[in-house]
Amino acid sequence: MLPLILAQSSSGSDGSSALSSLISIIVYLASSFFCWKIYEKCGVENAWFAWIPILGTYANFQAGDEENPLLWTILACIPCINIIAIVKLIIAWVVICRKLEKSPWLLLLMPCFSVLILGYLAYG
Repeated sequence: MLPLILAQSSSGSDGSSALSSLISIIVYLASSFFCWKIYEKCGVENAWFAWIPILGTYANFQAGDEENPLLWTILACIPCINIIAIVKLIIAWVVICRKLEKSPWLLLLMPCFSVLILGYLAYG
């Protein structure tokens, strides 16, 4: 996600694109930090994988107790097949919520409040 943010071209000379890039980087860093803490709580051996996008997906499958996290991580990168991997990723997040003794219904709020939900899962 970070390379995509930095590679965006700016069409205006005002500071709005710089501000939106800065906000995006802050959201990315906060999300990665909270995921790192969540993976540590779930007992993932390499919780620092949360800081690297594709490895973060692998750590997410590990935290969700998927049988073959490497396979699902690879499948998540293949177009059209990744739809199945996304469903498995949602199931992994449900397992993570249950491990942390939180309601899986919180995941319904993720599209709008992802950083807040991740913070609650990490420290709540």
